[in-house]
Amino acid sequence: MTIYVGIDNTSNNESVGTAKFARRVANKISDKYPVYAVSRHQFYVHPKIKYSTHNFGAVIHLDCDEEKCVNDVFLIIKGIMEDEFNTESNPGLAVAHEKHISPAVINYGQDAKKSILTQKRAEDLAIHSNIKLEGFGKTKNGIIGAIASIGLAATKNDGRFLQIGNIRTIKEPQPVENFIKAGIEKIFTLDGRRIKNGTIFNDNNKPVKPSPINGEVILFVIEENGRYKAINKD
Repeated sequence: MTIYVGIDNTSNNESVGTAKFARRVANKISDKYPVYAVSRHQFYVHPKIKYSTHNFGAVIHLDCDEEKCVNDVFLIIKGIMEDEFNTESNPGLAVAHEKHISPAVINYGQDAKKSILTQKRAEDLAIHSNIKLEGFGKTKNGIIGAIASIGLAATKNDGRFLQIGNIRTIKEPQPVENFIKAGIEKIFTLDGRRIKNGTIFNDNNKPVKPSPINGEVILFVIEENGRYKAINKD
């Protein structure tokens, strides 16, 4: 069973940023709970929504069968965030067992991709769905992205993985089989060809970011000069 940890760091120019902060938290909590993945989920971009360079949330996917893990995970990560969040940012934290992510929570996440949402709706969702929710900083506005993120992650059809398996260890062109061994299940071109052989690379030798598609870890690529270039979706 999965416990979803939603983090929106509402990063400013001085804060470390949501993606890096979530991976840092995942690394710390992995001493106690197995971390399956860290995923990124894009939200609506609008002048009335405050963000730094992008507007997205991150989710840490933890393996734990028991519901009682939720409270323990929440308290551990809350402590980390209280110690480390930038005082000028307004992060949010949401923690939920997969059985408590209702259609309403998923709908909230989907709405976050196309409209401006309120803290009140996030707070009400948390109460009615048995989700642990906490805001930090002056406005606590990160609770919106935190709970929206777990709604999107639970669909297993949104965003992209920042961390899964050993994909972050591959930072230069490698044969397809190395990406499969690292945790990617299938590789496709955008026109539907399944790639089983060849060399894959990414811009600036950065780690690739596969997408969750129907619960599978899928990397999309485009062909360039006889090799395959990894591309990010959503």
